Amino acid sequence: MAPAPALAHPTVAIVGGGWAGLACALQLAQAGYRPVVFESAPEAGGRARSALIEGLYRDNGQHLMLAGCKSLTTLFKLAGIQVQTVPFIMQSGARRLRVPAHSGRLGLATALWRAQGFSWNERYRLIAAIVNLQLKGWQVPEGQSVAEWLLATRQPPALIREFWAPLALAVLNTPLADAAMRRFASVLRDSLGSGGRALAMLLPAGNLSEQIVTPLVHAIEKLGGAVRCAQRVLAIQQTTHGFELRVQGSEQPHHFDQIVLALPPWALDKMTLPACINQKALAEAFGTQPIATVYLGFEAKFRLPAPLLQIAGPTANDSRIWATDRAYCGEPGVIALSVSAAGPWCQLSHDDLAAACLNALQEVIEPLRRCLWKKTVVVRRATYAATPGATLQATDQNPLPRLYLAGDWTDAAYPATLEAAVQSGFKAAAQIMKEQG
Repeated sequence: MAPAPALAHPTVAIVGGGWAGLACALQLAQAGYRPVVFESAPEAGGRARSALIEGLYRDNGQHLMLAGCKSLTTLFKLAGIQVQTVPFIMQSGARRLRVPAHSGRLGLATALWRAQGFSWNERYRLIAAIVNLQLKGWQVPEGQSVAEWLLATRQPPALIREFWAPLALAVLNTPLADAAMRRFASVLRDSLGSGGRALAMLLPAGNLSEQIVTPLVHAIEKLGGAVRCAQRVLAIQQTTHGFELRVQGSEQPHHFDQIVLALPPWALDKMTLPACINQKALAEAFGTQPIATVYLGFEAKFRLPAPLLQIAGPTANDSRIWATDRAYCGEPGVIALSVSAAGPWCQLSHDDLAAACLNALQEVIEPLRRCLWKKTVVVRRATYAATPGATLQATDQNPLPRLYLAGDWTDAAYPATLEAAVQSGFKAAAQIMKEQG
């Protein structure tokens, strides 16, 4: 698509080059705008990009993308990005669930009913819980936690420990007793509630930056937009005709008609913003949760028995964790283990955490081939805490005329996922275009 004349469009600055900011910029650029993205880091991608690890660029975390994520699939289509579709296969000890990638709701129900290692009572309770949510329109009582929902639906303890808890932690990155069930219900609606097609995993053929982030940046620039990395916005001030941005290292201010703040709440607190945005209150309301990713390197021919393998947590008091076979993403012999939400593991050193994860993997796979290298990546503020109280009111998403907030935390229904981030970016772009008429 050739860039359209930009004279009729207002100028738009997007502060934050993560997935929300890039999605907003691409949508605007395709509509003929010339958005300018300011990113403080040396490269775009935010909390879902790649970094140099053991001599190669590897993802800074494991980000599960499913075919049921409509905003993500739309983004990839707009940018011409190709990803592979892999059937959802998970294994936890004797439990194994395989959902055909092209099956509908009936196929998913059949897969759940035939899942290996599940007792008849566990299968019944699992399916009944999903059906009950569907009948209620995926609505749950206000303030209900995931732990309370699991108790109310009489889920067996073993099923909670080996299915629900690891799944909910991976999605919400918040302890189950504190995690908002309404956010988990939205994810269940778009995955388990939408059939096998929706549950299929979307996997890039390489790292996130190479396969997705860089093509997004190129698509934006090809349409006339700009992505300026290593440019930190220090202050935003409202003027008579729009906004004035102060950028680190730039003597002159930048002037724009409209602003999109595509940043996490804790990053807003580092900037000087109009007084109507209560940065400190937002940071306190949403809180943060950590995620650790432990990379283990083996011989190239080593593979896990399933794309997603569930193993014991790093310590006896940690929840079970997921091991991902990175061979599907062009890294044969590399296993990534994701440790979600704050727990006893936070007290371990990086080396001790890697050793604990390797030991847990050895308990499941015997004999385990010799580990050639280990690397631990800990992001202390990986996501906001998805508690019932962590909600941005609709009126706060547009705190000033022509100023909008975007980011995974601004979505009242979804948790901190790439789907929520992209969805929020599209929403901000739609608001800008709607105001112009």
